[in-house]
Amino acid sequence: MTEQSRIDLPPDAVKDSWIFFGLLALLVLAPLPLGSNRYWAAGILLVFATLLLLGSAIAWLQNGALAWHRIYLFRWPLVLLASMVALAWFQTAQLPADWVAAISPKAAELQAPATTMTLSLDPFQSRYMASLSFVYFAVFLVTALTVREAKRLDRMAQVLILSGVLQTILGAVLYSFKAEYRIFFTQVSHFRLLGSFVNQNHLAGYLCMCLSIGIGLMLARLSNRPQSDMTWRMRLIQAIEFALSAKMRLRMLLIVMVIGLVLTRSRMGNSAFFAAMLIIGLTAIALARKTAPKTLLLISSLIVMDVFVVGTWVGLENVVERVQGTHVLKADNGVSESVEARTEAGRTALAIVRDFPLVGTGGGSFYNIFLSYRTPGYAYGFVDHAHNDFVEIATDFGLLGFGILGILVAMTLWTVIRVMTTRKSLLPWGIAFGVAMSITALLIHSTVDFNLQIPANALTMVVILAMGWVTHTLPSPQKRRKDEPLK
Repeated sequence: MTEQSRIDLPPDAVKDSWIFFGLLALLVLAPLPLGSNRYWAAGILLVFATLLLLGSAIAWLQNGALAWHRIYLFRWPLVLLASMVALAWFQTAQLPADWVAAISPKAAELQAPATTMTLSLDPFQSRYMASLSFVYFAVFLVTALTVREAKRLDRMAQVLILSGVLQTILGAVLYSFKAEYRIFFTQVSHFRLLGSFVNQNHLAGYLCMCLSIGIGLMLARLSNRPQSDMTWRMRLIQAIEFALSAKMRLRMLLIVMVIGLVLTRSRMGNSAFFAAMLIIGLTAIALARKTAPKTLLLISSLIVMDVFVVGTWVGLENVVERVQGTHVLKADNGVSESVEARTEAGRTALAIVRDFPLVGTGGGSFYNIFLSYRTPGYAYGFVDHAHNDFVEIATDFGLLGFGILGILVAMTLWTVIRVMTTRKSLLPWGIAFGVAMSITALLIHSTVDFNLQIPANALTMVVILAMGWVTHTLPSPQKRRKDEPLK
């Protein structure tokens, strides 16, 4: 569909503001119960997301044609996410043994001589993952339907930032008391900054996403006023206005989150954030030469302020030592874990991919299946995840599922890069920057961790992907920039 044939909906065409605010509430609430990484917490997500989806259907009931047109704009990511839902449920279906043997010979061999089998070797866990897949699809669809104007996109970005700040403050308070407590049989010890998560690396991954969107929003709030035509007095006035403006408040919130990220002592979390900022920053400078000086100035200030000033204050050197060192304390029991232990599970699990190449062993089945693939010399103890999202997705959903998600990420990156190249409006450009940075940071972090196995982080990432597609569908400004935030 071309830009000329696209229908720009009036902001009040559909009365769904209550659904939009419910979606914002879900973004804040999802990380609070242990990152939603427990069955009961995931059940809350499922109920919440289903209610939002039903509410959207009711709100759009009188505008069916417009709803289908809106969905058509997001057809490719929705088809890919729906394919993942279908694959996850297909893995749990009872199929004739001949079908399973044709699709996954190894799975049929392990379940013989049964006449009906499932592609999943752990159907219970796969049903759980299938339910989460539906949650992610529903949240993406609700975001696509409700975020139709720049004002809502801006507000969603602000809520993500505030949620990251909330996690940092909550983590700092609990960390200061070295709090220890038990929630539904889960022991939590705040010996590092955890927020409401159980593992500091997952908080680091969440803060990376919130910080990325925050940096994009900060770029969107940069002034368009030509610097070359300004006198020293105008520059001084502008500096004072900036110090008293909402931009400075936003900058302070970003600093708070950077402090939280450093205090997590997450090696790859910190490395992924700064690497993604440099990669996408240089890309943005190359794509948008008009805003290159402002982009370069903001990124430089982030590095100088956050690394040399904030980092020195809160102990960035400890993170650097952990990056350079070979050992790190595990989050669960404080015993020494080598860098090799973090990556050994992923390397060992590649054998699972070779045995179950097409559709994997079933969503969520990694722990049970991995037990039979550990070599006699494997001495790293309990392993519930591969500590590599790429490998774990391939083992659980096969190369088919890995390919579907890979295409989704690649298409989203291509979409936001196009926005950064073609759109002149500041808000779509800035949010596209934040989405690209979020994706890059999580891709880097996923090489040694499993953020996408944590429902709160996966849900947040899905919403950020949806925001990237929204920037491409926002109506272009006519006589004045309606999508620019107020200075």
